[in-house]
Amino acid sequence: MKKHTIGLIVLVILTLACLIALLIVLTNSCKSNFSPAPRNLYLILESNGFNNVPELTGTQQIMDPKLAQSKFDKVVVVANSAKYKNSNDKDIMTDQWDNPLVRKLGLPVEKWAFVCCSSNAMPASNLITLLTHQFTDISGFLIDSEDDKNYPHSIEDFVTIFNNMGTKYKYAIINGLRKSIPPKNKYNIVFDKFFSEVYTEGQSGFYKGLPTKTKDGATCVDMTATGVQQFWGSVKEKLGLNEAIVPTVCGSGNCQEKLFGDNCFDERLSNKNISDLISGNTTGRKDFAIWYGSGQQFSCEPASTCLKLNSDAACKTNKNCVWNQYKKNPTGNLGVCVSSLTSNWGCANTW
Repeated sequence: MKKHTIGLIVLVILTLACLIALLIVLTNSCKSNFSPAPRNLYLILESNGFNNVPELTGTQQIMDPKLAQSKFDKVVVVANSAKYKNSNDKDIMTDQWDNPLVRKLGLPVEKWAFVCCSSNAMPASNLITLLTHQFTDISGFLIDSEDDKNYPHSIEDFVTIFNNMGTKYKYAIINGLRKSIPPKNKYNIVFDKFFSEVYTEGQSGFYKGLPTKTKDGATCVDMTATGVQQFWGSVKEKLGLNEAIVPTVCGSGNCQEKLFGDNCFDERLSNKNISDLISGNTTGRKDFAIWYGSGQQFSCEPASTCLKLNSDAACKTNKNCVWNQYKKNPTGNLGVCVSSLTSNWGCANTW
């Protein structure tokens, strides 16, 4: 009887041990299968990449590194491929993915490519083949919704290639405000991400301006606590909380508009502005994107003055201007006198 009781106790202990071990395995399995989605910081670059971006030359920082590491799990660098023509142009892409400004963030880097402008000179199929063969660690591709304006069928060409490549890669498009991914009948593909530009969108309520203009007449955005609260309130209202829709701010370039009676309402955000925005995010959104472009809008100075010089000869009379025969003027014709500034101007002078 005593032996039987001892044996029963041992059996119970072994059974409990097995159940505990099974519970541990199942718990770990659940954690693995239901791990939260990574929090991504996306950096989207125009054709110059990180080169000749005076806004970044001045600050030498995307945002506060410690904050970036606390709010994001990785940085996705969407390198621009506009100047990439063959395998000899490898540095054009790697200089963006491996840029010191990216490394300063101290985050793991995921590599994407911003592809544009399928043409006879460089069809979409050729560009994608070159990129995927030379860079086997590319994870995703971005296209611009405005590509078809100058290159008819460009989006269609790239989407055809994307559909043939399948789910090995992620695919995204950048455009204006919306709350959901465009349906398949819009582009013949269901994109993984939609980068929603929350700048130069008129009176959408994202920004409030500071009361004092800069010396060259620009109005800067207010990124105090009330300005940050207004921004995220508008994001929630205009974009919703769908993580496939990524709020995208402007870090450099021609992100200005005529707004609230101002000719040059400047919506570029500094590294500190961006850090303040990220710190003040109370919406629960995980992903965030920054666009880095170039130039300035024609309503800002000196571009406004340059625009009035309607010939190459006249344009040369102003040291702040340069003639661009291949850029369209506001009437839609080629040839325009534009700002030649290579240094900071307007709000960026206060960064």
